[in-house]
This record gives sequence, C-alpha cells and structure tokens, in this order.
Amino acid sequence: MTRGTAYVTGGTSGIGLTVARALLERGFAVAICGRDPGRLERAEAELGALAGPERVAATRADVSRAADVERWVSDAAGRLGPPDLLVLNAGIAVYDELVSTSEETWDETIDVNLKGPFLVARAAVPLMRERGGGYVVAISSLSGKEGMPRLSAYCASKFGLVGLTESLLREEVGRGIRATAICPGMVATAMATEPAMPREEMIQPEDIAKTVLWLLDLSPQVVVREVVIERTGVV
Repeated sequence: MTRGTAYVTGGTSGIGLTVARALLERGFAVAICGRDPGRLERAEAELGALAGPERVAATRADVSRAADVERWVSDAAGRLGPPDLLVLNAGIAVYDELVSTSEETWDETIDVNLKGPFLVARAAVPLMRERGGGYVVAISSLSGKEGMPRLSAYCASKFGLVGLTESLLREEVGRGIRATAICPGMVATAMATEPAMPREEMIQPEDIAKTVLWLLDLSPQVVVREVVIERTGVV
C-alpha cells in the first residue's frame, strides 16, 4: 500500500505523530485526533506544513467516548475519504502497584487503551468494507505480552488490545481487511517515565513508524498477527 487515506488516533505527539508524519511522506492523506486542543493545533500545523493542509484533517476527540469517535470518523471521511489504513495508537499509562491503583485510574486506562480501539474500529471498519479492504494496525506493547510490575491496568488493557486485534483479523480478513498488533518495549516518548533509562537506549518512535510502513509493503496475501519489538539489551 503506497498511498491512500489513514486515520491515526493519538496523532498529536509521540508514536502517533511520528507515524502520521511517515504516512504523509509516503503519500497518504492523514486524519488525526487527540484530546488536547493545543497539541492538536500544533500537530495539525506541523503536518500541514509538511504535506499541505489539504492532506491533513485534525479533530478534537476522546476515543473513549462513542459520540466523539463517530464525529471524528464522519469528519475524516467527509474531508479525506474512507480509510485505507487505521492506526489505533491513543493510549495512557499510570505507574502504580495493583493494590494502590484507584478504580478511577483503572477505568480510565481501560477506557482509553481498550474501549477506545473498540469504538474506533467499530466506526471505521465498515467504511473499509465498503471500499473493499484495508489495514488496521494496533499499537499494543510488550506489556500486552508480559505482565509488568506497577502496570497492572496498562498490561490488562494491552493484553486485551492484542486479543481484540486478532479477533478483528479473523472476522475481517475474508473481506480484504488485515489487522496487526505491534508490541514494542519501552519507546522514547513522554509516556516512558519508568524505569529510568537514557532515551537513546530506548526504541525510537521512528522504529514504530518504519514497522507500520513495512506492514503496508507486504503482499496482500500475507497476514502478520503481531510484531514484537524489543531492545537489543534485553534479548
């Protein structure tokens, strides 16, 4: 897939913004969403300067709210067309032991990291069906493969996202829609606050963007259920 229309959640910073940038450079039109108005405005200006404002659509939306998701998908489809690619990236992490994790923290983490991808896929995949196919890439985590201390809510959400993505793949692959979960270790973004580690030793957001592009370059008959990305120092 060399061009088309991509929808990227959490596209205002970190992995999402880096992926959006790479997709624009590849020739895609890109719709992003985010909760913070200031970040959204800055990201829209940066991406518009890179590829032209006509190829960028930015909408304020909280992916954990169905009404926001439906409004964003409708706005993106109206401005750029239905999606060829959907990148489920929006996520949050709060570090705390399970016994100290509040119900509020648990609920918000599950809502953003797991309910959000469900709501976005539910709204966007029917548009992919109508156009005859597409690709869904979910940004999960190594914490969606292994339980990590002080990250019980995050791990639960990311384990769930891997399962959601594989279920979606099995439901939709016969309609020409593939789905892959990318599961990286610590990525050098603002979310990476624990454990303390030099940022140059972390996985870089550009590595995730390159992985997305690699998936798009594969032959249509190839299915990749998940990609696990780790640092050389931990293998």
